[in-house]
Amino acid sequence: MQLIIFSNILTPRIKYIFNFIFKDILKAEIEFTGNSQYFLQSEHIKISYGNEPLSEEIFFKSTALLFSSKLEEIKPKTISFGEYQVPFPVDRSALPFDVFAASFFIISRYEEYLHQRNTEGVFKASKSYQHKWRLLHKPVIDEWALIIKSIIKKKHPDFKFQEKKFQHQPTIHFSMATHFPGGFLNSTKFIFSAAFKKENNYLKTKFDRVTGVGINNEEVLEQVEEIFASKKSNPLYFVDFPDVPMDYIRTDRISKTLNNQSVGLLRPCASDKQKMTEIKEGLVKLKKIHPNLIMLTSQQLDALKFPICYLNVLNSGITVDYSMGYENVMGFRAGTCTPFNWYDLQLEKVTPLVVNSYCLTDQILQFLTREEATKEIHQYIDAVKVVNGTFYSSWNLKSLSDYPKYKKLKSLFEDMLQYSGH
Repeated sequence: MQLIIFSNILTPRIKYIFNFIFKDILKAEIEFTGNSQYFLQSEHIKISYGNEPLSEEIFFKSTALLFSSKLEEIKPKTISFGEYQVPFPVDRSALPFDVFAASFFIISRYEEYLHQRNTEGVFKASKSYQHKWRLLHKPVIDEWALIIKSIIKKKHPDFKFQEKKFQHQPTIHFSMATHFPGGFLNSTKFIFSAAFKKENNYLKTKFDRVTGVGINNEEVLEQVEEIFASKKSNPLYFVDFPDVPMDYIRTDRISKTLNNQSVGLLRPCASDKQKMTEIKEGLVKLKKIHPNLIMLTSQQLDALKFPICYLNVLNSGITVDYSMGYENVMGFRAGTCTPFNWYDLQLEKVTPLVVNSYCLTDQILQFLTREEATKEIHQYIDAVKVVNGTFYSSWNLKSLSDYPKYKKLKSLFEDMLQYSGH
């Protein structure tokens, strides 16, 4: 037995969010129909979405958002729901708000599109509706999906959903180190040209970015490999390349260590002005250190701007992205801990880009006490475990080194692995 979904008009937005909630989160088979007669005669479990119920089915009252095909300025009204606020209130419905419109509004990053249309500034977590509604720290779409599941189970106790299990995927990023060219003149020219390149602003200093001063990447990677030797999960590495020829990049031990690991490109769209050729050059370098690379993945830890960043990522052939999060604020930027396909609101269509959301970074944890950081990590893992989602976090490779400066962060990382059970 499966679920049958009725709506008078089956828009791309409706199909997208219903598929995400029922198929991706709840692991249930669904069928869509706009034929009321067919719907009423069906023997499947019935759910309708519209202005009025057709019969005795489970009914969710709709608002206008999912029936639109335009990106319009909206300021959602809200009502209280538990300890937080929810948008798009309705009456005479299975829930007191349009859960599907609310989910779509959050996961599509609707407000960020509007922000980018109106200003060039970076979108801040503190300005988000989720922060205002006290939802940012929750994988709220997954929680709402479980409420929908309980509504269905209450009316149809024999209906069985497929099981979904908690997973943990830590991500680790670093910048490739280089070696100096021979000769005093060449070395001097190399250092100064690299140090003063405008693009080289990812690390604290431009010089460190290209010379690798600070930690030995090869040694720390081998130490991380030892940490994961007895774990169920493996990290996903993201690599940033200095703006120098490949001949100057140290690759031998890196390639050997990463040979059997999942590796992606770091910072693929750091600048709106960055040309596609530069992204593709990064992918070429990535393939040189990992020749067996099949799936192209990326992570952006600088300002993630909609939709330009994801358009650049897609156009470069990358199919999986791990950029959905806030570098300086904990929380679920897209309201979910389940991977999802990015929905482009400008083209009004589902894209092939699969988005994975991280909810915390080591950059945030370093400013907390050991006790505070441990508590936050545990709370976020617990929140994801409750909904059987995937817990993503982002770490700089240097944070996992044995340098005294990073002792706390490395300890937190190991505690995170232990607490997650992975």
